Amino acid sequence: MYPSGTWEGHWYQGAFGRQSMTGFRLRFAGGRVTGGGRDVVGRFTVGGEYDEATGRVTLVKQYLGRHQVLYVGRPDGEGCIQGTWSIGPEWTGPFAIRPVVAPPSARHGGSNPYPRWR
Repeated sequence: MYPSGTWEGHWYQGAFGRQSMTGFRLRFAGGRVTGGGRDVVGRFTVGGEYDEATGRVTLVKQYLGRHQVLYVGRPDGEGCIQGTWSIGPEWTGPFAIRPVVAPPSARHGGSNPYPRWR
């Protein structure tokens, strides 16, 4: 359903605005999700689950030595997962993540499979 590998995205928090999540890793296997990375807050691990039938994803991002963030999302139909993050009942906001996909030339050994129109 979802590819394992490098993902990127953002989360939004009122007073702080949009915050990037770049180059973090997620592994999807057998309904479970694991991974980790680093963002503006610090280093984190990720654990959670996904539903193969609906695409619903529930993740817990654990900042090392700090707080946890719950992420609940669904596929957006274009390869991204969108939803809501929360830290307890007080803090919440939207998020979106997507797999990092190499450009076509990199995926095909350096040659572009789509030649230029002449």
